[in-house]
Amino acid sequence: MESSSSYCPFDGLPTEILKMIFDRLDFVSLKSISVTCRRFERLFTEWYACRFTLRIDDATRNAGCDVSYDYVNAIEKMHAVVEILAHSQRPYRKAHLDLQQTLVTSVQKYAVLCKLLEPRWLSPLTVLKLELGRESWMFAEDISDAVPKMDCLLELHLRFTELDPGTNECSTLKLTNASLQRLVLNHVIPYVVDCSNMRKLDIAHCTDVDSTIGVLGVAQKVGSSWWRLEPVEELCLVDDLNSFFRPNVSMEWFYQQMPYLRKLHFNGYTLRETMLRFICGSCVQLEELILSTVLVDTPNVLCHLSKLPRLRRFGICEIIGRREPLTFASVRLPKLEELLLGRLPLDWQSLASVQPISWLKIKLGSQQVAPICEVLCGQFVQLRLLWIDFYTFRHYRELLAELPKMNSLETLVLENVVYLCSLKALPPLPQLKRLIIYRCSKKVYERFHNNDALLANLVRDIQWIGVGMNTSDERGITDTIEHKLPEHKCY
Repeated sequence: MESSSSYCPFDGLPTEILKMIFDRLDFVSLKSISVTCRRFERLFTEWYACRFTLRIDDATRNAGCDVSYDYVNAIEKMHAVVEILAHSQRPYRKAHLDLQQTLVTSVQKYAVLCKLLEPRWLSPLTVLKLELGRESWMFAEDISDAVPKMDCLLELHLRFTELDPGTNECSTLKLTNASLQRLVLNHVIPYVVDCSNMRKLDIAHCTDVDSTIGVLGVAQKVGSSWWRLEPVEELCLVDDLNSFFRPNVSMEWFYQQMPYLRKLHFNGYTLRETMLRFICGSCVQLEELILSTVLVDTPNVLCHLSKLPRLRRFGICEIIGRREPLTFASVRLPKLEELLLGRLPLDWQSLASVQPISWLKIKLGSQQVAPICEVLCGQFVQLRLLWIDFYTFRHYRELLAELPKMNSLETLVLENVVYLCSLKALPPLPQLKRLIIYRCSKKVYERFHNNDALLANLVRDIQWIGVGMNTSDERGITDTIEHKLPEHKCY
C-alpha cells in the first residue's frame, strides 16, 4: 500500500531516537531542521538551545564590497534581531552580542541591547559577552542595572572602546552580582565591582590597571567595598609590550587585597624587579606564575620566587636590561612541576638546584646546545612532557639525539618546525606515546599530513593518527599536526 505523500517518516519516531539522530548532525544542519516543523522546533528549544550560544553580530555577507548595500543590510538585520528577541522562546544560557562594526548606529544597538537585557532573557543566562564598539560607554548604566538581576550568571565579558586615549575608567559602570565567577574586562575599568563569588579576573588593554583600581580603593578608604578582590584566585593581565609596571602605594594595595590568589599571568606587561619582589612577598599562595618580560637589575632576580613555597608552574618569556645569564642557583621551589622558559640568556647549569620536574617548555634561539643537553639528560631526565620551540635554533640535531635517553618521556611537542630536515633528524623514540607538531611550515605540513606511513618512520612502534588544525603565524607557519598513540601499539 502506497503511503501518503504528506507522510513524514520522522513522525512515528520517539523523541529519544530523534535526539540520537540530531546529536549526529552538524551545527548548520541542526539549525535548518529546527525550523522545519513545530515538533522539531520544540525539541530544539528544550534539548539544544541551552547548549548553544546565541550570537548576534552586525556582519553582512557583502561586507567590504558595497558600503551602501551593507548599511541597508545591517539595518534590516538589526530590525530582524529585535523581532526575534521579542518573540523567541528558546532558553539560551549563553549570549554574545558583537556590534563592533560601524554600520549599526547607537540607536539600533540600544534597541537590540534593551531586548537582550529583558528579564526573560537575563534569567537563564550563565555567560554574557558584550562588545558594543564605539558607543560602549553610552550603555554602561543599562549594563549596571541588568547585571544584579542575573541570578545564574557565571561569566561576564565586557569589551569597550577607549573614551579618551589612555583612559579606561568608567564611572557609570558598576557591576554587582552574587553568582558571577569570572569577569573579563577589555578596555574598561568599572568604578565598582562587587561580586562576592568572583574567582577569575581577566583584564586586557587597560594601562596601569592595578594602580588605577588601587587608587579607587585607597581613595575610598573602605578596603574592597568598591572592588571586591578577596575571592579572586586567578588573575590575568594582558597589555601591549610597551607597558611597564611602576610600583606605588595603590598598586601594592591592589595585590594585598587578593590573599587567596593562586594563578597570576602577565601577558605583554614588563615587570620591574622591584615589582616582582613585592608580588612574591604579597601573593604567597601562588601556585602558578607566568611572566612576559622582566626588567632585571641583577642576574639573581629569580631568587624572589623562593617566597612562593606552593608554586607548581612558573614561566618567563624574556628579560631586558642586564644581559648576564639568568640564574636559578638560589631558587628553592619544593613543589615545582612545570617550567616554561622563553628565548632568554640562562645559566642552564643553575637548573641543577631545581627539583626534578615533569613538564618543560623551552624556546630556543642562539643558546649553546651542550648545557641544554646536559640538563635534559641529567636533572630533567624524568620529564614526561617536553615542548621544544625551535624558533631560530640551528643545533636541533644535537638536541634531538639526546631524547632517547629520556626514558620517561611520553609527550613530545615540536613547535615552529620550518624545515623537513628537523623532523628527519628525530631518532627512534619507543617510549613516546604522543607526538605533536605544532605550527609548521607549509612544506612540512604538506609532506607529513595524512601520510601515516611516512610518520611511522619518525618514531618506531607507534601507529599514527593524523589530526590537522589550522593556525597562522607571521613567519609563514600555518598548520598543526597532532599524532596520538592508540590503546594498542602496532609493531
